[in-house]
Amino acid sequence: MKKKFIIIIVLIVTTLYVASTFKRDISKEGATERFSFVGVETAKNEHEKTIMRVSKSLNVVDDKGVSKSFPLTYKTILHGGEKINNQVFAQIIDKDGNPILMADGSSFISNNPDANSILKIKDKNYLITNFEEQPGELYKTELSVKNNLIIPKSTTPIDFKEIGGTITNCAGSRTSWNTHLGGEEDYNLNTRYADKASPYYIECERDNKNLYNGNNILGIANNFCASVAGMQKYLKDTQINDNGYNGEFFTPYNYGYIIEVEMKDDGTSKSAKHYVTGKYTPELAVNMPDKKTFYMSDDGNAKGLYKFVSDKPIDKFKENWSGTLYAAKLKQITAVNAGSFKVTWVKLGKSSDNELQKLIAKKLKISDIFDIKQSQNRLCKSSYTKVYEDGAIECLKLKLDSQRSKYFEDNEAVKTAAAFLETRKYSAYLGATIELNKEEGLTYDKDKNILYLAMTQIANSMENNYDNNETTNDVRLDKNICGAVYALSLDKKYNVHAMNPLLVGKPLSADSKYADEYACDPDKIANPDNILYLGSNSLLVGEDTTSHVNNFLWIYNTISKKTTRIASLPIGAEVTGLALANIDNKKAIMLNIQHPFKDNPKNVKGENPNSYILQKAKADDMKASIGYIDGLPSNIFK
Repeated sequence: MKKKFIIIIVLIVTTLYVASTFKRDISKEGATERFSFVGVETAKNEHEKTIMRVSKSLNVVDDKGVSKSFPLTYKTILHGGEKINNQVFAQIIDKDGNPILMADGSSFISNNPDANSILKIKDKNYLITNFEEQPGELYKTELSVKNNLIIPKSTTPIDFKEIGGTITNCAGSRTSWNTHLGGEEDYNLNTRYADKASPYYIECERDNKNLYNGNNILGIANNFCASVAGMQKYLKDTQINDNGYNGEFFTPYNYGYIIEVEMKDDGTSKSAKHYVTGKYTPELAVNMPDKKTFYMSDDGNAKGLYKFVSDKPIDKFKENWSGTLYAAKLKQITAVNAGSFKVTWVKLGKSSDNELQKLIAKKLKISDIFDIKQSQNRLCKSSYTKVYEDGAIECLKLKLDSQRSKYFEDNEAVKTAAAFLETRKYSAYLGATIELNKEEGLTYDKDKNILYLAMTQIANSMENNYDNNETTNDVRLDKNICGAVYALSLDKKYNVHAMNPLLVGKPLSADSKYADEYACDPDKIANPDNILYLGSNSLLVGEDTTSHVNNFLWIYNTISKKTTRIASLPIGAEVTGLALANIDNKKAIMLNIQHPFKDNPKNVKGENPNSYILQKAKADDMKASIGYIDGLPSNIFK
């Protein structure tokens, strides 16, 4: 009897253990059914198109099955141009800290806030915000909570004088060692435009004070010239030489990298430019849990995907990184539903920030690294390698041996310069895949060991032999103007080996329900850009689109596969700055309203039926803002 009783007790205990484990596993699965946002509907009238609308509430089911609703609202922390303790937020400054002035004499106030990182240093919380400008800028803003609201205590621009300034600071991420990484999304300083020995050379116009005005020599606005002019204003450099656009302080090779910012205990900051991540058009970098592996996306047409592996784990801010840089090689498995790919990696080179900084200080030109020619009928001479990068065909040949520049001791030094200072060109030169289009956000899912990548559009270089330009033609997809989010599979060493679609936008046909105002189905994502994995199987997807009337913020449940629209921004505004804030135990989703009333949405026919709304906007309507979705319970998204 005693033995039978013991067996019964063991069975009961085992059953209870299994049940509790199952319950814990369900809890661990997180967002499957435990919480859900009330979806935001598409705008029904002009007023709804012009305002910020967020989910009305978050419903949470506890372990006992009891449901509780949490009302949600959007709260603004700062507007561009707002003064906090005598400092004007979003004001762009030069190397000496003086405001850069516009043509009319007013201060240059950015309307383009992008990435946000929240860095907690002892008992203080700092918001680091990127600004997409030329010159670029980052602001550090100390935040606190008062009357249950997140408020700014002070704000200050970050000093980048020691690293020659920065440009077009776009997306970013918070590292696992509590620093901010931001990308210099340098669209325009492609060195093929900066060297008279290049057939792509652009001569920029300047005034009698030797200052560039952003036009080419014919007086036509030019993006490359605007970038040179922007950095000249920051550096106060009047010695820029047209022969290679190198000046006393300026060189194109100093821009287009990943920047790191560390906050100190006393509120000061330290910055570094990590040249070992390569020069291209980096949207951002994301570090993996091994603290050695980083992934970087490359924004624009005919771009690549890159991986940097540090020699040693990084667990604190370091000015000098060293390691190996790689470029992705894609093998298409299927073209169905945005395509699936096998991913391998092409080794580009090994170096350190210090070594590369010395190279950049030599004021190199592209003709010191490559002999560059234009193609004839899209063909190159046999001694040259044809590459298609950044929207143009180039015929390239490394300058080795007897052709080697005086700046390099041997051929390996030339290859190192090519790998890190001409990363995209050298990647294509070695056969990596430089065919991705509008690569944007990256974020890591720690629960599933997956990296998510936003592709704003599947178009141009991602189409089959686009415009007969392709050299490898690795990516052969049908055009989809609405874009997709891909899931990149990682192995145990955090090496990406596969790329598959997760969310795909849907272009509308002329007879579709929403075709009069929309080009992409408003019930699906369009042109994903900023993305963020929150934890608890929840992925945020922010839009940068003119194919929806309003840009939306979505939350996607990676288990249930449910997508919910949780914010609708004022017309013309882009979703930026996604971050999860936890300030004095107050949790919030950071969300910027970038350039409201600027971008003009299109319908299926390419018409702009809402132009009249943009035309009525007042100056205050058009101010960008930094804000957050308020009302979240403090124990959510662990």
